[in-house]
Amino acid sequence: MTEAIPFPSPPLAGAGFILRPFVADDYRAANASREHPETREWVNGLPQPAANEMVRFLEDLRLMGRLLHLAIAEPESGSFVGEVLLFVRTPEAGETGIGEIAYVVAPEARGRGIAPQAVRLLSDWAFAELPLERLQLSIHPNNGASRRVAEKTGYTYEGTLRSTKLIRGSRVDSMLFSRLREDARVHQPL
Repeated sequence: MTEAIPFPSPPLAGAGFILRPFVADDYRAANASREHPETREWVNGLPQPAANEMVRFLEDLRLMGRLLHLAIAEPESGSFVGEVLLFVRTPEAGETGIGEIAYVVAPEARGRGIAPQAVRLLSDWAFAELPLERLQLSIHPNNGASRRVAEKTGYTYEGTLRSTKLIRGSRVDSMLFSRLREDARVHQPL
């Protein structure tokens, strides 16, 4: 994609949460979630050192058609409880029509089924609204919780890629799960 990725309108909503644009007030909670001892080994830290810089960075990538970063938030208060991201492969990389979804749920919000719902909502929306033929999840082999999210949301395990990702400066293996446009209507119960 080379045009801007639109925000879902109306905002996507699950049981007890909404997906909305990431705002500066989310920065502190997002950083705490990514730096939590149970999370940090699976994800990189936030790519910008301050809230306003982060929001500008995310908006620039959205306008370039490369990333849609949504906060998972409480519907009433708007409080951050996680994040879900859609990375779109760029034509320069020769991988058009491919997106990758990533997610983090704040420790205090885990166990409520938020991650599978958020991944399912964003996946279905992406297939319906964007010219994507394939979505994928890239998960560290030891991250059992994320593997369960992939299985619950109808993603198919394709194999493990050795030393394919850089997480906090270390090369790590990654299990690859995918969903194709034709799979979009076939769901397993959450």
